Amino acid sequence: MANYFLIKEKKMERVRQDLYKVEFIVAQGEGNRLLHSYLTGKKHLSAKALGRLKNQGSVLVNDLPVPLKSTIREGDRIVLIYPPEAKNPYLAPEELPIKIIYEDQDILVLDKQAGVCVHPTKHYPRGTLANGVLFHWERNKDNSTPHIVNRLDKDTTGLVLLAKSTYGAQQFFRQQRDGAIKRSYLALVLGEVQDDSGCIDLPIAREDKPTARRMISKDGKPSITHYRVEERLPGHTLLAVRLETGRTHQIRVHLSHLGYPILGDFIYGGDTALLNRQFLHAFRLAFNHPVNQKEMEFTSELPKELADVLTKIKN
Repeated sequence: MANYFLIKEKKMERVRQDLYKVEFIVAQGEGNRLLHSYLTGKKHLSAKALGRLKNQGSVLVNDLPVPLKSTIREGDRIVLIYPPEAKNPYLAPEELPIKIIYEDQDILVLDKQAGVCVHPTKHYPRGTLANGVLFHWERNKDNSTPHIVNRLDKDTTGLVLLAKSTYGAQQFFRQQRDGAIKRSYLALVLGEVQDDSGCIDLPIAREDKPTARRMISKDGKPSITHYRVEERLPGHTLLAVRLETGRTHQIRVHLSHLGYPILGDFIYGGDTALLNRQFLHAFRLAFNHPVNQKEMEFTSELPKELADVLTKIKN
């Protein structure tokens, strides 16, 4: 295994610029425990990932590589050094317009426009959000690798979260598993929803066809969607929707199954007379920062195209 830092007199002299470093200071009341217990318990690292870092000599306490069985004290400085990530040969930087809501050395929050895929696919190998992000980072000499946390469909607009490292991606995966990432959407559906709020708990599976369509199926994956009526309009209802799980097309499939397809969503029965893409906007995103655990929340205004549709229906 390679050591990813230079050692001089058993001290860390410098870290290569292309490496990702995570630093923790042991807080009051968190000391007098094993380093392994602190990192797996308090900082939620997997034992497997931690073992790999330890074997590379990339776990340091007060600038010294130490065994994971070492006892840490309050005020100790713990540094984890991650090796360079392999670059995706199918992801090339492209100068594309991206709307940055927030960025620091660990995360990036974007506001996605309609008609853009979040990452390359067989049918859309270029011109994706990930291509634009990579160009933005290369231009700013940022060696990060994009890890998309919440994927949006091509024609869904709104907030997208990216981790800039394997560490961040692992932390967000845990948050998703534990329900700590809160994702809320605005959806305009056909029909007047009677209940002010509700929960849809129906499993979703891929259709047994060469399409991207999903369907309700007892053999599908557990899928839970919460909704609340925001406004009742003539022949339509504006819903605030919160995902508890994150299956492909989940909101679209669940609402269509109830008999309230999303306006413009022709795949699942939505009328396209007023809009030729689904009226679905990711307007709120809340999570804990992967490194400092700070609670973060972002919102996005409804795009003008969708706001104009609401105005037209009201009038």
